[in-house]
Amino acid sequence: MGIAMIYSGKVDDVSWAKGTWLILDIGFSNNKKSCGVLLGDNAAKQLKFNDALDEVVRIARDKPLLNLVIEAPLSVAFDKSGNPKARRIEKEGGKNHLWYVGPGCAVLVAGMYLMRKLYDSHPSADVKLFEGFVSYKSEVAKSSHLRDVELLREAIKARQTLRHHIIKPEDLKIDPDDNIRSAFEVMHMKDIDLGIPPVIKVNG
Repeated sequence: MGIAMIYSGKVDDVSWAKGTWLILDIGFSNNKKSCGVLLGDNAAKQLKFNDALDEVVRIARDKPLLNLVIEAPLSVAFDKSGNPKARRIEKEGGKNHLWYVGPGCAVLVAGMYLMRKLYDSHPSADVKLFEGFVSYKSEVAKSSHLRDVELLREAIKARQTLRHHIIKPEDLKIDPDDNIRSAFEVMHMKDIDLGIPPVIKVNG
């Protein structure tokens, strides 16, 4: 199969029974294990950035259908004047977790490098993309790459009873004239349209 088989999943694709699920909490660091990786019902593990990318590429070669959840912005928003703007999920309870500043921007860039490596590897599997969003953690909750991927797995498994966890692409707009785009459109990957994946949202 060619690289064109990397594409955005749909809301109705969010089912634990549909294919293999690989969940990645991606992070950028020179020497820390900044990524959480979880495959199916296996235990989560923590890896350095490039090791995590290699793991994704390896798994994409072995599975006939891979559902890849990346906890990083896979879509972006611009206002009607063409300026960056928050997506609806990034503003809640007076807190902002914006895709274009700070940690959000860093993991977006990390996601770009992942997508480039996956694209160049020509995976044999179909790869469906989903965005994971674990944020607005309580004051007492300790941030954990391992716990984040476990929370996302729990949300996918509870899909039939927790529909509010799945955000449709069109519901990412704050205002009707906002423009939601793929975070990867600027990479000009030939003959591929990654589209705008739904968001699997979990509060930590």
